[in-house]
Amino acid sequence: MRTRRGAYAALLFLTLIWGANWIAMKLALEHSDPVTFNIQRTWFAVLVLFGVMIAERGLRVPTSWSAVIVTGLLQTTINFGSTTMALAGGAPGRTSVLVFTMPFWTLLIAWPVLGERVRGSQWLAICLAFAGLLLLVAPWDWHGAIAPRLWAVLSGFGWAAGTVATKYFQRARGFDMRSFMAWQMLIGVLPLSLLPWFLDLPGTQWSVTQVLLFIHVSAISTALGFLLWTEVLRFLPAGTASLNMFAIPVIALLLSMAIFDERLARSEWVGIACIGTGLVLVSWRALRATRKGETPPPEPTPLEGG
Repeated sequence: MRTRRGAYAALLFLTLIWGANWIAMKLALEHSDPVTFNIQRTWFAVLVLFGVMIAERGLRVPTSWSAVIVTGLLQTTINFGSTTMALAGGAPGRTSVLVFTMPFWTLLIAWPVLGERVRGSQWLAICLAFAGLLLLVAPWDWHGAIAPRLWAVLSGFGWAAGTVATKYFQRARGFDMRSFMAWQMLIGVLPLSLLPWFLDLPGTQWSVTQVLLFIHVSAISTALGFLLWTEVLRFLPAGTASLNMFAIPVIALLLSMAIFDERLARSEWVGIACIGTGLVLVSWRALRATRKGETPPPEPTPLEGG
């Protein structure tokens, strides 16, 4: 990638991969236990990231183990684990929208942790997101599949907390993001790897299709997707690149409607509209802050679009 135009093309390609990844994960989970699948795909992504890191610059030890441990538990253990559990019992479209409430959690967490106060239109965005969450989760409907929706919300919260933690630790020292994300993913998968010792988990039903889905989720979407993302950021501002967050859940929802015949109630469409409007407000304010030289909200570090 050598030009700005190439970066935009790569960002478009990456957005399509991450949007389709929600469908690939859902299909893969039809033949694998969610806990087992999450452990397997994370370890494979770790191997790819470390392989690339060693080939490019050699093995680098983290400058801050506390940063790696805290971020790994939030970004990998909670975020990855919750996303897989949500997809195992829920539809990809709803799940992706709920996970992508991450920017609103980021605003709330960054206030006490980073001292970045919520101002003006950000409060309106948070209120819209909260209203959309209520309509999508529907806690009053105990006859529906509420557990997958709560897992999705927890995933978005873990993603946001991991983003704020990264920004917090970066204040003291800079990070080589490729090395940092590889190590935090390794640390984050270790607690998950202990679960098979305590739980009687079924094995994965391997086939050619399952292998291809597994490679897409672990190597292409998670590991190589992040590497491509870091290359995109060499040419594009983080705020501009992060606008792909609008398209990813839309792609996932449209594909889910076509492949899994996912249908949404009127109240759920209203909820999605509320969350989408909130995302527009957050992104608009972040772009204004960047142009004025102010401190924008912490930018997410996507590993698989969520």
